[in-house]
Amino acid sequence: MTRKIFAVIAGVITAILCFVSVETLNHQIHPFPTSLNFNNTKQVNEYMQTVPLSFWLLVLAGWAVGSVLAGFVIQKISKTDSMILPSIAGIVLTLSSITNLFAFQHPVWFMVLALILFVPAVFLGNALAKGK
Repeated sequence: MTRKIFAVIAGVITAILCFVSVETLNHQIHPFPTSLNFNNTKQVNEYMQTVPLSFWLLVLAGWAVGSVLAGFVIQKISKTDSMILPSIAGIVLTLSSITNLFAFQHPVWFMVLALILFVPAVFLGNALAKGK
């Protein structure tokens, strides 16, 4: 049981580290203006409407890769065929993205893709680790 819990925690942490790494790279490619006040929601929302498509696609790519890695790590650590563990991680990642989606405005297409991305991506990583 401890191995399974550790597997899920390690998978989620792996995903988050990937998300942070890709978003750090994204902010290097698409830097925020120095005048942007992140405490001013209206100003942030107005700015987010102007960011290029490549910004959003890179975020989604990072979330997808991180989720695949999470599923891979979960399988390698847990060594079980249970789909419950990757399901838990996928749900946790989806719920955490919902908090992000409510933090500021996102394009509708981005929100839809984000909500359906995590669980299948974690399952894919889990299947890849099994060699299927």
